[in-house]
Amino acid sequence: MKMSKSIVCLLITVHLLNACDVSYPKETLVQSLEKLIQKECGQDSKACIFGRTLYLDIELDGLISQEKEAATQAIRKMNTAVFSAIRVVLSSDSDIQYMVTTAYDHDKNVALRIVRSINDAKSRYYGRISRSDYYESRNLVEERSGHEFSEKMISDKHDITVDEYVGRLIVSRINMTPRTDPPFRALGPTLRLLYLGIGNENLILLVLGDTSVGVVATLKDILKENLESYSKKYDMFFDKIIVVGFSSKDILLVSLDDV
Repeated sequence: MKMSKSIVCLLITVHLLNACDVSYPKETLVQSLEKLIQKECGQDSKACIFGRTLYLDIELDGLISQEKEAATQAIRKMNTAVFSAIRVVLSSDSDIQYMVTTAYDHDKNVALRIVRSINDAKSRYYGRISRSDYYESRNLVEERSGHEFSEKMISDKHDITVDEYVGRLIVSRINMTPRTDPPFRALGPTLRLLYLGIGNENLILLVLGDTSVGVVATLKDILKENLESYSKKYDMFFDKIIVVGFSSKDILLVSLDDV
């Protein structure tokens, strides 16, 4: 009987976690990861560690290709790199908590980033969280287009905290949800959120696009729901979410202090 890929991955990872010997010592983790990416993806890469956050950058042609096959191959390579990086961390003696994989095109006009919590990965492989929870609600994806913004994403490297991770996860969740799904349909096709930072236990976001009264009301409800959900998932809480919106005429401030 054929075993599903998910079960195979689970068994392999559990075996690695329970192995007596460390497959990837923390002293050579960066070099080991770069070699593994070359082997499994056929790509050069650059890895580095900031605190307990591991970064992996890969140049991938085809991210914005009009050819479906080229784009599919690029995304497949990135997903392989993400899984390989997590596998390396799980079978090392490091204390890495977050894994950040960034793929970019040759001219750096587009950058795509996937951020994973190592604790979430462990929980998934041990069955403490479901597949849909891990791959959907805990999947942090960010993208930037334009040379300046892509360069900034690639160069921005620091040690990620749980507060920042959850804040960016909420933004990713809202940005990546199709606008065909209710109630996201009411947000319109142009609305996007950007993570600005954490200040005085407040999550501060920037909203781009339509900031009409109806859209803002819907956005507030969606943010409340996500704040409550992720606070429970990660056992943390923001005092409020402040959303700053701007256009040529106004600045909008939405405080979520009544969650």
